[in-house]
Amino acid sequence: MKLPHTVTVYNVSTETDPETFEDTSRNHITVLSGVLLDATKGYNVRTSGLSTADSVTLHIPFSVHAVDGISGMSRTYADPVDFWNAQDKSTLWTLSTTGNTFFVKGNVVEPDKNSTYINTKYGEVYDVTKVDRKDFGSPRMQHFEVGGSA
Repeated sequence: MKLPHTVTVYNVSTETDPETFEDTSRNHITVLSGVLLDATKGYNVRTSGLSTADSVTLHIPFSVHAVDGISGMSRTYADPVDFWNAQDKSTLWTLSTTGNTFFVKGNVVEPDKNSTYINTKYGEVYDVTKVDRKDFGSPRMQHFEVGGSA
């Protein structure tokens, strides 16, 4: 089955500049081709009033075509602990629910921008809220089911 969508995953790390000793954010950008992005738009009524309840489910096959957003070089999925502990993240990408991973519908490469800027310019930006590994069945069926919220 060929899945129709492309998404861009941003893993945002905080790194210390060795010269200034200041913390800086760095985007590790991975473009995934051949995924399925299923969006739901809705509203929830709460005691505080009406608020949006937009969410998405992103299906990523284990065999997804993943490339670095800047260089175009292939990237390999790593579990979050392995990714965040890696000295060299240039060949890796991950899905993390700790608030430092978001994804955008389409091929959106903005190396020095944050999620607020990207959402304003492109829309369809989602924070990763859950990651379910569906590693059963045939290899063609194995995938990640990723929940996201706007």
